[in-house]
Amino acid sequence: MDNIIVTSGGFNTINNYVSEDNIKMFERVSKGKKVLVIANAAPKYSGNYIARENVKNNFLNVGAVLVDIIDLDKDNLDIILDYDIVYGLGGNLTHLIELNQKTNFKNMLLKFLDKGIYIGESAGSMILSDDVKYIYDLKKGMKPKYDIVLDSYEGLGLINTYIYPHYQKANEDMQMKIDHFESDNGITITKMNDGDIITYNYNSN
Repeated sequence: MDNIIVTSGGFNTINNYVSEDNIKMFERVSKGKKVLVIANAAPKYSGNYIARENVKNNFLNVGAVLVDIIDLDKDNLDIILDYDIVYGLGGNLTHLIELNQKTNFKNMLLKFLDKGIYIGESAGSMILSDDVKYIYDLKKGMKPKYDIVLDSYEGLGLINTYIYPHYQKANEDMQMKIDHFESDNGITITKMNDGDIITYNYNSN
């Protein structure tokens, strides 16, 4: 069974487009289940903060029996194992990189994937790649959150895909920039529009 679901827009109907097919998928996987929304990427005062409650309510509306919004840290990380679904909220990717660097996040998520499903939204999807420097290179100068220099851009390494979310919003200049970046670096960037879904079956054995 596929246990990683990668999305661009996720279940965030405030900031993103969520298709009817997406809603049916969320209902199918979460009905009767307990959901943990990892909120680190959408801290207070950020543009994505309001999406916390929106995502929670959307899961409850399709039948999830419990939805908790939690900022993870080294002291509460093992709470992941109490849920059926872990949802990585979109927002600031740097906060997810730092979570992985400062805690045992990857290993805890691997334990969780033995029985649960991880769903990523935007930044929550990109962090699944092995290295996320590509998105900082592409978006440098567009938003302050992409202009910082990090010691490491290491992601979780759970998928072999480089995600560019919200591609439907990319203007012609960005589309060309992505094309050149792919040629120059010999990689393929998976361009995801809101509504697109990619699933993976991650087996840690």
